[in-house]
Amino acid sequence: MTHQRLPIMRTLALAYRDWRRAVLALRMIVAGAFLILVALDAVAEFVPQSLWGQNLTGQALDLADDAIWAMLITPIVVAVHRFVIQDVVALGYTLPLGDPVYQKVFAWLFALKVLSGLPFDLLGVMQMLGWPLWASTLGFAVALVAAIGLSLRLAILLPALAVQAPAATASHALADSKGQASRLFAIFFLALIPWVAVSVGDIVLLGRRIEVAGSPQMMIGLLMGGLLQTIVLTLSAVIASHAFRALAAAVNRPPKLALVHPISGRPLN
Repeated sequence: MTHQRLPIMRTLALAYRDWRRAVLALRMIVAGAFLILVALDAVAEFVPQSLWGQNLTGQALDLADDAIWAMLITPIVVAVHRFVIQDVVALGYTLPLGDPVYQKVFAWLFALKVLSGLPFDLLGVMQMLGWPLWASTLGFAVALVAAIGLSLRLAILLPALAVQAPAATASHALADSKGQASRLFAIFFLALIPWVAVSVGDIVLLGRRIEVAGSPQMMIGLLMGGLLQTIVLTLSAVIASHAFRALAAAVNRPPKLALVHPISGRPLN
C-alpha cells in the first residue's frame, strides 16, 4: 500500500464546504447536539467541586461523564459521517443502543475521550508523588504529544465504522494514517483555532461572574459553550470523514451503499 500525502488546504476547504451542508441538512440533529451539550455542562456545574477534586470519586465522575457524553454524542457523529461519505440524511435523533455500528462507534469515541484526558491525569499523579516541576512538566508534555498524535491517527476509524467500511479496525487506521499525524494536526488546528479564540474571547468578556451559579453570565456562558462545542464537534466529524476518504485503504473497495432508515440509519436491504 502506498501512502499519499494528505492535502492540507484542499481538505480544509472541502471540510468547511461540507460542514455547512451538513449543518443545514442535519439541522434537527445539530440542534439536538446543542441541547445535549448544554444540558451536560449544566448538570456538571451542579456537581459539588469537592467531589471532582477527590481522587477516586473525581476519576469515577470523569469516567461517568465521558461515558454519558459518548453515549449521547455517538448518533450525531455517525449521522455526520454518513452524510459526508454516503450522502445519507438522518432526519432525527435516535439512540439505537442495540445497533452494532452504534456500539462500535460509542466504544471508540469513549476511548478517545478518555485518551484525551490521560495526560492531565498523569500530571496529577506526578504532582501527588512530589515530582520536581521540570520532571512533571516534561512527562506531561510527552504524554500530551503522544495522546494527540494517537487520537489524530485514530480519527479516521470513526467514519470507517460509521459507514461499515471493510477492514475498519484500529490497526488499519494506524497503518493508513502512518506519517500523516502532522498534516492531520495542521488541518484540525487551522479549522478549529478560530472557534477556540471565540471561546476564549467569550470567557474574557463575561468575566469572573461566569463562575457564579445561576448568574446571567453563567447562563450565557453555558449557551455559548454549547454552541461552540456543537461547532467543534460537527466540524471535527466532517474533517475526519474527509481524512478517511483521502487516506484509508478501505475507500478503494467501499462497501455497498445500502438503503438506510432516514432516522435510525439501519440498513433496509
